[in-house]
Amino acid sequence: MSAPPEDEPGRSVSVPGEGADYRGPNDGGPLEELRCDYHPNRPTMVRCSNCGRPLCPDCMVYAAVGIKCRDCARMPRSSRVTLTANRWVRAIGAGLGAGTAVGFAYYYLLSSVGFFFFAFFVAAGIGYLVGEAVVRASGHYHGRETASIAVVSTLWAFLLPPLLASVIRFGVSWDVVVFSVSGRGIINWVIMAIAAYLAYSRNR
Repeated sequence: MSAPPEDEPGRSVSVPGEGADYRGPNDGGPLEELRCDYHPNRPTMVRCSNCGRPLCPDCMVYAAVGIKCRDCARMPRSSRVTLTANRWVRAIGAGLGAGTAVGFAYYYLLSSVGFFFFAFFVAAGIGYLVGEAVVRASGHYHGRETASIAVVSTLWAFLLPPLLASVIRFGVSWDVVVFSVSGRGIINWVIMAIAAYLAYSRNR
């Protein structure tokens, strides 16, 4: 009968669940013995990549970004994403930038063609595009903060071009983009409200 193999240098081996002192070849100290948070009688060396909760194989949920516990796997992505100061600034910049671009494109279209039925769909798309830009820039964070940024950026898209047009007269007729109680003005207000709602919904 052959003798049991000798332990590797610097590595102590013992049975899990009996106060084992796990030590790897390159470790300078013992590793903590973990017990599954859901099944305390099961030893494990795996933690949830999100909250750090110890997990046994039966409690592991394999996600795209690592192993998670049941609770974290059920959480919406927005609850795991933090709106840092950097993401906040990026979301504001992306929202205002997208709003400026699509706003001028929208009013250029109106000055060239005038109000028509599909203008509702084009303008409603402004809300979606601005909202999407804010979502992506914020790291797909969803909440009141990004929803507010998206709404303000959408209003920016509708208000900036006519205000500039009235000052520098770059070719967009004020009669086309008027915000008043006239027929066109009311339509533009309605379109702007729809776009703002879509931008808000995209970030909530």
